[in-house]
Amino acid sequence: MKRRSFIKLMAASSATIAFPSLVRAQTLGLGGGTAPSNRITFGCIGLGGQGMGDMGNILGNPLAQIVAVCDVDQEHRQAAQKRVAEKYAKDTASSAYKGCEEYVDMQQIIARPDIDAVLIATPDHWHSLATVWAANAGKHIYCEKPAASSIPESRAMADAVRRAGVVCQIGSQQRSTGEFQRTIDLARNGYLGKITRVQVGLPSGMSARGNHTAPLAPETPPAGFDYDRWLGPVAYVPYYAARCHWNWRWSFNFAGGQLTDWIGHHFDIAAVAMGVSTTGPVAIRNATAEFPVGDPLFNTATAYAFEAHYANGVAIEVSTKNKGGLRIEGSDGWVFATRGTIEHSSDALRGVVIPSQSLTLGRGAKGHMDNFIDAIRTNSQPRCPIHEAHNVASVAHLANAAFRSGRSELRWDPSTETAIDAPDAARFLLRTYRAPWDLHA
Repeated sequence: MKRRSFIKLMAASSATIAFPSLVRAQTLGLGGGTAPSNRITFGCIGLGGQGMGDMGNILGNPLAQIVAVCDVDQEHRQAAQKRVAEKYAKDTASSAYKGCEEYVDMQQIIARPDIDAVLIATPDHWHSLATVWAANAGKHIYCEKPAASSIPESRAMADAVRRAGVVCQIGSQQRSTGEFQRTIDLARNGYLGKITRVQVGLPSGMSARGNHTAPLAPETPPAGFDYDRWLGPVAYVPYYAARCHWNWRWSFNFAGGQLTDWIGHHFDIAAVAMGVSTTGPVAIRNATAEFPVGDPLFNTATAYAFEAHYANGVAIEVSTKNKGGLRIEGSDGWVFATRGTIEHSSDALRGVVIPSQSLTLGRGAKGHMDNFIDAIRTNSQPRCPIHEAHNVASVAHLANAAFRSGRSELRWDPSTETAIDAPDAARFLLRTYRAPWDLHA
């Protein structure tokens, strides 16, 4: 859709953008005991592995209804549409369901007046544009982590969400699981005593799939895959099958490697536990990294270590050599958490029952998507709001800038969001959009 047509359509539909939408009352009734007019309608954008998982969580909530799916890969969007149709046909005990449309252009979903919320599970380099467009259209947003591929982009996301007054949940789903919530609460409520050390272990390597090391020649994008739209705002690079879908993570064109892929998980929990998720760091220190040699497609760090220092004296140590998860040590004990596991330094600490009024993130709805849907219905803040995800993601971008510029230390002013006396590193913190894409248009 051309930008001019998009603006005209948005203007024509502005009267019916707010939740609940006026059109939704005409949709098919589904199971779960919630009237169609009271369900939150979703459009799902980006339907690879993570997107399909998130979409499944929406399908599992009777308070929500998916009415549109979008992906630049025809196979992905048709598989998603089929899954939605089969689920709702089963719920309605009918032989067919036709209430979910498919799109290749996300702006067409965002412009629909009967859609209340969007799922954004695109590659990282699309997060900011998609979120800003959605917020400007009055849509509530569930966007996968990390917030964006650069600090200015996630700042634009946070500003757009604030101006629009919509709910925006970032997909740092560990905030919605018990072992990490308990870790946060033990630290925040003083059960560990004075905190003396915080360590975070993140994955190394690239987890790359398929052949990417042999000499490669540019390929022709397959039919049904809109490669130019997949690239979107980033500078044009030739198509290689091995660099799309899962493997885009290992190229600085699109993302920032394992560091940006995981900063919104274990580090995010450490930041919440230490009370620093509401601000950026003041410095990255002791930064070291190893990069692939001779790889024709991928260039992000395969091993790394650094410390994120904050104005209140908190320092969080990050390394691929640390045990995967986070460990918080205090004068009265320690706790270690990773997915599905929590370890305590003593039986006494293990037996601590934290009062409900002291739960940092609350409990409420169990799942991260459920929490998002509850936040829309109650007009409240979700567990991982965009302004906190912006601060957390900034740590990864700053560390990557330090690695790429060969700096062991990079100082940062979180109030102005500028690097201090480091033009060599600052250039790695910016992204230039190719025409016609414009984040601030």
